[in-house]
Amino acid sequence: MAQVQVRDFALWIKHIHGDEVLAAKLDRLRPDEVVRLKVDGRIGTWRKMSAYKSSGRPTPGLAPLGEMRAYWKELFKQSKGDAVATVELVADEAVAVAGIDAVPAIEWPDEANRIAALAALRDFRNAGYKSDGASYGKRDDWYTEDGR
Repeated sequence: MAQVQVRDFALWIKHIHGDEVLAAKLDRLRPDEVVRLKVDGRIGTWRKMSAYKSSGRPTPGLAPLGEMRAYWKELFKQSKGDAVATVELVADEAVAVAGIDAVPAIEWPDEANRIAALAALRDFRNAGYKSDGASYGKRDDWYTEDGR
């Protein structure tokens, strides 16, 4: 069983000690992937943090979700970095959890589908939908014509 230092509102992978396999598994998670962890006997949901916007590299931390967020926040406030909690993985794989602040991973289409979609978009302008440039008048004129 690993131990983690509670030093922030997030669980940083570099603060996990005693189980290098667990730390490596958590580090390999994709950004925004969700996993269930048991922290001090409480099972909760954690989301791998999004990649850094400046460099695109993965952020080496997990953010608590739902009830675990409140528990972790309270644990941090009480200890201000002095607490050490036990942590273990509940399931070997990341588990999709519906609802609780979960952000689904973006699945980009392959190159062939991307090119086909762009071609269909370009061909749409040739489908006959075109403005003749005529003015439709003022909005107030439309209402006076209808008698409203």
